[in-house]
Amino acid sequence: MRELTFFTSNQTKLAHARYLAEGRRIRIKGFRQRTYHAGYNEPRLHSRDEILEQSYVSALAQIGKARLPAASHAFILEDTSVRIDALSDETHEVPGVDIKYWMEERTFESVDALLKAAGNDRSASVRSDILLHIPGNFAKSWGVEAEYLVFTSKQRGSIIDREHIFDSNPVYPWLDNRSFNKWFVPAGCEVPLGALPITHADQVDFRRGAFEQLFDFLEARRYFPTPTIQLALQFDRKPNILLCGYTCSGKTTASQYLARRFGYLHIEASDFMHLSYYYRHGFRGPTPIGDFAERALAEKPTIAAEKAIEYMLAYLTEPLVVSGFRVPTEVTFLDTTMSIHGREFTHYFVEADEASRFARLRARARPGDSLDAREFHNRDLQQQRMGLDAIRQLETMQPLGNQDDLATYLAKIDLLVGDADEKEIDIAARLSSLSGIGEIGLQDAILIALLRVWEEDETRQFYTTTEIAALIAEAFPAIHPKHKDNVSRYFNQDFYVYYEISEGAGVAVRRYRLSNTGYGMAIRVLRDLMSNTC
Repeated sequence: MRELTFFTSNQTKLAHARYLAEGRRIRIKGFRQRTYHAGYNEPRLHSRDEILEQSYVSALAQIGKARLPAASHAFILEDTSVRIDALSDETHEVPGVDIKYWMEERTFESVDALLKAAGNDRSASVRSDILLHIPGNFAKSWGVEAEYLVFTSKQRGSIIDREHIFDSNPVYPWLDNRSFNKWFVPAGCEVPLGALPITHADQVDFRRGAFEQLFDFLEARRYFPTPTIQLALQFDRKPNILLCGYTCSGKTTASQYLARRFGYLHIEASDFMHLSYYYRHGFRGPTPIGDFAERALAEKPTIAAEKAIEYMLAYLTEPLVVSGFRVPTEVTFLDTTMSIHGREFTHYFVEADEASRFARLRARARPGDSLDAREFHNRDLQQQRMGLDAIRQLETMQPLGNQDDLATYLAKIDLLVGDADEKEIDIAARLSSLSGIGEIGLQDAILIALLRVWEEDETRQFYTTTEIAALIAEAFPAIHPKHKDNVSRYFNQDFYVYYEISEGAGVAVRRYRLSNTGYGMAIRVLRDLMSNTC
């Protein structure tokens, strides 16, 4: 996929752009993923043209600081403005481009009074302007002489005549009750934009038209890569496996065992659900992750599966084990999409009674697992509402019992693969042999450093970026040291599916450890390092 940098400090606007890009061969990246130390300047002016021009100049400077060539690197800016007809004239829009600050200073009662004093014409419009930087290397072939182009879309509507109380949508956070969306009713609708279901909101989305013009422009000029279908050749014929089941049934235990013994790459769906959450709300959002997941699976069932499959498509030559799906739609989506690439999955539902699973939960002591028996039962009910029992009833789903001891369970896992000759990787021995490696990429170094301190009981420690830099130095004494600032920049520029994040109460310092997907990737990196040094 082609990447396109979006210069915005607004997490919600970035999430909206990524949503609008779904189905296109482009990945929207926030400017902080490109320019960690560069502060993007968003001027407060009253002229739309001046705001776009000054923002463009600032963005060009940040591209330079990030050492990305402006001649080959396209990027975008977006400006949202509002016109309330009764308060505006031909030369001046109210609130115009100052909408964010204007909203901060007003209540519905004050706006209602202004409108009534002006004759109570409640008509309004919301406008989106997207600026696209034209890279010099593409200008001639694109037939564009200007430094940038602007794409515009507008939605007409009116301001509500009485306060409408509703909650922001955690899955589609631009449908909120904080911005002008809580007062603006699009033409043809009866409730504010923020209160609309996503299917209706898509039809009156004031940004959609501008983004579609942008994407159509880039696609027509072949800026997007040509789609290809990569077929996987399975030389070792290991079956790809999907494991479903309730909390603590044994899905992760089986997946990690498959990674260690048979070289499987583990993909944990809940890690991709967390990633979807972070991309919408940042690390600490207003909605608990469990509630977000339940709402997300109801409104967009493939929210995690789409990201998981995008991840898997880069590793089609390896055996894959996927765990943690919650709704049948995810299973169907996995099978349909991966079959196009020559990949089929065998489905198993891991069976274990509630008492056994609750005992395992208490034993593993994972953060967030401090539940009593009633709360654990309620979590089961939540997962049941999501669709887990419906998965169990799928015709393709085979039962896999896990009521006995661990050795018995792992013996059943061996039978799923059918190759008793392979031996489980000795992680400790392989890690100890890496001291002579003289060069390694930063992400691989982080994965291996955190693998060295992995603990099976889920009470393993979270580490600061300073501590991770020290762990890397211990793991790879022969390499040029990975400075703490480089490690911090890596984590601050993006969210990754490879890590769980913790932040102590009242402490702003984030700490990291491997997620289950990260553990699977770390095992893969370890195998690659060993094969390259043999």
